[in-house]
Amino acid sequence: MTRYRRRPGINETPVEDELFLIAGNSGHIYHLDQLAMSIWRALEQPASKEDLQVLFAEAFPDTLPGAIDQDLTAAMDVLLSGRLIEPCD
Repeated sequence: MTRYRRRPGINETPVEDELFLIAGNSGHIYHLDQLAMSIWRALEQPASKEDLQVLFAEAFPDTLPGAIDQDLTAAMDVLLSGRLIEPCD
């Protein structure tokens, strides 16, 4: 089971209820939607996708597991492609 962590060198800039991440090497700025922001915060400690699915299922008990999985996968793909998170196992 692969665990993920925040990539070192990423700087956070909160602006009101929003979160922006700045990639240290490239200087690219990423605006996180609510789900990506929640994943980022959850990855303060390394976690697997399965761990995150459990966390979000508990937080949103009325949401179907398939919807959580689909949304989680899409948000993690964005974070991975932006090199904001990385596998750590």
